Amino acid sequence: MLQPRSYPEYVAKALVLDDEPFQAMVDDDNPWMEGLVLVTAVSLLAGITLAVGGFLTAATLPDPAIALNALLQGWRQFASVTSLPAAQVEAIIADIWAVAATLSGYAGSWSHFLPMITVPILTLLWWLFFSIVAFGVARAMGGRGSLSATMGASALMVAPLIFHVAAIVPFAGVSGLMVSIWGLLIGYRAIHVSHELSWQSAAWATVIVHLAALLVLLLIVLAFSVGYTAGGYQ
Repeated sequence: MLQPRSYPEYVAKALVLDDEPFQAMVDDDNPWMEGLVLVTAVSLLAGITLAVGGFLTAATLPDPAIALNALLQGWRQFASVTSLPAAQVEAIIADIWAVAATLSGYAGSWSHFLPMITVPILTLLWWLFFSIVAFGVARAMGGRGSLSATMGASALMVAPLIFHVAAIVPFAGVSGLMVSIWGLLIGYRAIHVSHELSWQSAAWATVIVHLAALLVLLLIVLAFSVGYTAGGYQ
């Protein structure tokens, strides 16, 4: 069992794709449990800093209702010169605004604390999905790693989330795209090390996992779109 005090070192080394943390996770006596602890700790830290930063940022912004009204006024002016259906689009804008303001914490009240819940939950779900699919794909390509080893090594994908601590400063943060790409590269190293595949096979396995995730996401968006079309956002 790894010591929690070694986590910062392993996170730092995972960010530069060093073999040591991946091998340590694979060789651990209980890789999946080690991975669960690491994913929970890092994602919870990221969620807390995002929540605090969101609260401080929202405190400096105008009231959400005033911002929405300004947005709708701009849309009405645009619709008046383009002959677009203003009323229908206004309803869509208002619905999207309500969701975005709640998820970002801009809506105030309890929504400020939402990242403390959503970030760990979504990170854990992604870790489980990636590990399980990567295990199946890698084994199909000749990999020799176990599911537990795959989960342990894949847990290091949370390393880029540590940069979200910058979000505690109002209007500061990191690029979500950068975090995603960095996580993809770490996921590749996790498959490469845990299954002892060639770099080409590990790269293809990583791509297949992300394509599977994209397919699932598209199905969710499609289901939401169908539901919204049928009954709207309630």
